[in-house]
Amino acid sequence: MRSVYLIIIIILFFAFISLSFGEIYEYRGVVFYPNGSQTVDVSKLHIDYENPDAFSIYISYRNSSFYLPYSKNITLNLPPKKFNISITISASRISRDEWRVYYKIINNYPYSILFNISFPGGFNIKNASVLVPAKSYKIITLSKIQNSNILYFGDSNISFEVPAKLMIRYSLPIPFSIIKSNKILSNGSIEWTAIYIIKNDKNVSLNVNASYWAVVNNTKIDFGNYSYIIEPNENVSQSFNITSDYVPIFYLKFYAWRDVYETIKIKPAIKVDNSYIIGIGKVEGLSFNIPYYNYMEREIKKKKEEKENEESSKTINQMQRHKKEEKSQTQETKKPSKNEMNKQEKERKYPLIIEEKFKKVAAAIATVTTTSITAMLIPPIFRRRSYIVDKGIFSIKDLELLSGTVYVPEGCKLGNILPGGITIIKLTDVEKDLARDLHEIYDIPLNSAKAIILGVKYGGRVFLSDKKAYDVAVEIGLEAYLF
Repeated sequence: MRSVYLIIIIILFFAFISLSFGEIYEYRGVVFYPNGSQTVDVSKLHIDYENPDAFSIYISYRNSSFYLPYSKNITLNLPPKKFNISITISASRISRDEWRVYYKIINNYPYSILFNISFPGGFNIKNASVLVPAKSYKIITLSKIQNSNILYFGDSNISFEVPAKLMIRYSLPIPFSIIKSNKILSNGSIEWTAIYIIKNDKNVSLNVNASYWAVVNNTKIDFGNYSYIIEPNENVSQSFNITSDYVPIFYLKFYAWRDVYETIKIKPAIKVDNSYIIGIGKVEGLSFNIPYYNYMEREIKKKKEEKENEESSKTINQMQRHKKEEKSQTQETKKPSKNEMNKQEKERKYPLIIEEKFKKVAAAIATVTTTSITAMLIPPIFRRRSYIVDKGIFSIKDLELLSGTVYVPEGCKLGNILPGGITIIKLTDVEKDLARDLHEIYDIPLNSAKAIILGVKYGGRVFLSDKKAYDVAVEIGLEAYLF
């Protein structure tokens, strides 16, 4: 006699599949400071999701693991971590009534980030959006009309989102069945057969580990452990036979899982009382104190330089003729006496950096009239008549103007025709940063900015191929000429 039994036994199983969470994000309570530093008091992972069918949720993120027995809206604590972002704020006083503020955003992440900034009132820009490339920075220049030695730049707000990856493993019930049957063999014994079926009724593939066994007269019989990959809406089946005069009970335990990597966003947050406003970070403000008299002196020097540059333009046109006259002189020309050299000595201007411990002046333009003082101020390679230029490709006309030693900042492309005694000057990291700031703030060529930095550091004549760079050089008191 043959009988067929259908027994469905639900024991213990897990099926981990890819579901779409409502929203997952991390927020950090951050305050940025204008010197480039920041403080982060909290970091939290917020999960906004509810599904009555989901259970046993595992989350791995930032070297932390969390287990949720069922889905729910929850906020989890994370170790505080700083953003790879810094903000610096500086200012300059353009005239008695005008200030400029330079708002620099530095992105140290390996991908571009869009920033939205809300500035304090009173400036020409109220809100701005700027995309900062990976491993780079952007400078936003603001201005304000104010006749005061003190400028207060108040707190600003900044919003952005940083992408991140999070791993989720979670489970839902999937169906399975066990079909048991028997038959009597020719020797009179009974053979029992069990057909196990595990069905994947989800729309993603699953990894499954299954264990099969039976219990006969209180004795366990193992059928083994198996691993499968079950595609969506497919099933796997396994059958086993045993011969026994006792009725066996067949068991199944399986474990199915899927690891899903979700892209989430990291957002800044502002603390208000005991809660946080998510999506906005605070940037602390600061005050600038720049007395006007420094700028009055600069304006006087600027006007004087403009007058001198008018005379210099005439001198440049005559340099070719003077050079030919000098070459025509014979070797019998007498060396001028000291008195004659003193008569020929012309006042020249060189940048002079005054140390803070001696005087609270950042930089001034000093008029030097003696050769001995000049020798102390200028490094040895620049003590001779020198020309600092912002390019390495010269025309014949350019070479006729450059009658002395020519210094070119690194990074300039060199042409086939070069002046005699050309020297490539390597900038320090600090000088490169200053040159890049000039390039960004004043929108001038980078090589022109490098030449201006060398002119400020060493003095000498600075020849520039860009009109805007020439204006900047003249404004800061350099002996500049336009190619």
